[in-house]
Amino acid sequence: MSSGEQRIELTAMVDTGATFCLFERSFGDSLKLDVESGIRQEFRTAAGNFLAYGHEVTLSTLGIEVDSIVYFFADEAIRKNVLGRRGWLDRVRLAVVEYEQVLYLAPYDSPSQ
Repeated sequence: MSSGEQRIELTAMVDTGATFCLFERSFGDSLKLDVESGIRQEFRTAAGNFLAYGHEVTLSTLGIEVDSIVYFFADEAIRKNVLGRRGWLDRVRLAVVEYEQVLYLAPYDSPSQ
């Protein structure tokens, strides 16, 4: 993930149930973002409610780079990083073949094979 000159590496889980990409606040701080100056968004889930702030960053996954609005949790105690439908899954082609233990990933606008 990068913003301006700042670049960090992190591990995130693909979550097809998540509408947005959400990351630990510490990663926003590491990118030198003023986290709370971002787009304020309250999220309501079955597990509870939380607040996060959206910022435009570049996500890099296996050589594929996409510019996205992602959200950083307001609460520093939340330790979760997810790639959701808006901002990541809607920008890539993803296929998993479990029995072959193969993952296919390509930019969404690349030609189909």
